[in-house]
Amino acid sequence: MFPGIALAEAFLSLSPGGSVSFVGTEGGLEAKVVQARGFAIDFVSAGQVRGKGAGGLHGMARMIGGLGASFKVLRRRRPDFVFGVGGYASVPVSLAAAASGVPLFLQEQNAVPGRANRMLGRTARRVYTGFGGAAACFPSGRASAFGNPVRREIVEAAAESRRSGPPPAPFTVFATGGSQGARAINELVVGMGRAVRSEGGGMRFLLQTGDREFATVESVVKGEGLPIEPFPFTERIGDVFARCHAVLMRAGALSLAEAALFGRPCVLIPYPFAADRHQEKNAEEFCAGGGGIWFRQEKASGEKVREALSLWAKDPDRRKAAEEGAVAFSRPDAAMAIIRSALGEIGRGVDGSV
Repeated sequence: MFPGIALAEAFLSLSPGGSVSFVGTEGGLEAKVVQARGFAIDFVSAGQVRGKGAGGLHGMARMIGGLGASFKVLRRRRPDFVFGVGGYASVPVSLAAAASGVPLFLQEQNAVPGRANRMLGRTARRVYTGFGGAAACFPSGRASAFGNPVRREIVEAAAESRRSGPPPAPFTVFATGGSQGARAINELVVGMGRAVRSEGGGMRFLLQTGDREFATVESVVKGEGLPIEPFPFTERIGDVFARCHAVLMRAGALSLAEAALFGRPCVLIPYPFAADRHQEKNAEEFCAGGGGIWFRQEKASGEKVREALSLWAKDPDRRKAAEEGAVAFSRPDAAMAIIRSALGEIGRGVDGSV
């Protein structure tokens, strides 16, 4: 969803007279976020088509229904092109676009593409990947690494943060398990907060807990006086990145793109049950450039993670090298570059001219 919003912003910046609409599911986060930003959205049914039994059959039925609804959306909206950016709703809409002769483009965020995008990549005009390693998973010459598109407000906040320099002491870590939070990350940070409180050392944590865990974590933090500032979720994630020196998180593609824009070194704990272990591949490619270090979840003890963070806290030269590695991974112009390329593919100039 958020990469889609970034692409929509770029398109409207390059084609001020154009229009953008989204397609999603009514139960998804997009139902609130997209409309709140002033974009039109149509809803279709979709679901996971994987596994045997009732679950797989139910997902297939929803996907078939979504395909019919997607044809209706395309006939009504009459788009010049369609971008598939992931999510269940992306599949029926992309299939309908390909079958209707509407130019289809894909934006694949992860280092290991999912099954749906690998299938859709055979009919897409072009695939824009966030990681270099993903391009080889698509037909030869079809895919190129452009980086992951990030919303304009975050790109601008990152540029301002880097102009302003690092935040003041103490050494501050932004910890997050993603928009919904992750119990493993929350428990790890609470444990490290206890160690910092008992042993001393000027480290503190900004912890995005997710809605479900917030009340529990907040109660522990207040009751024990831990150096942790918990919050459930924020769309103004750029404000949080600007306040930290380093990041502790999963290895979601978009989170890595955002952290890189701010030049924040990362300790990564990939979600162990991600499809095709794609978060581990994300972490490998990001860390190969020097922007951080990663641990499998079963190896990510509080002692090891705090040691890694402390090395950056105590050694400015080591931290600066990691910051430079993160910056080298960043692609602040990804959204604009992708839209320029797509417009060129369909024979239109950046002002929408044919």
